Amino acid sequence: MNIPNLLEKTKTILWETSTVLGLVLAVSVLVSTLFGPDVPFFGGVLNNVQGVIEALGSEGLGLIIAIIIILNVWNRKSDV
Repeated sequence: MNIPNLLEKTKTILWETSTVLGLVLAVSVLVSTLFGPDVPFFGGVLNNVQGVIEALGSEGLGLIIAIIIILNVWNRKSDV
């Protein structure tokens, strides 16, 4: 058993999973914003995101900084 190869495969699978989940979250927020909270599956996502923003601060500054950092790391990874 080759441990480095196994770790690399696991890292790749986790990265692809997080990419797909990020896209699902983006689509969920977009659909919830466009069609309101009554849309099945997507409707409650915007309320959950608003809850996170409120938990981090009234202006959501902490969330904005976190998103910038995550996107920066994400863009570096996809450029490699």
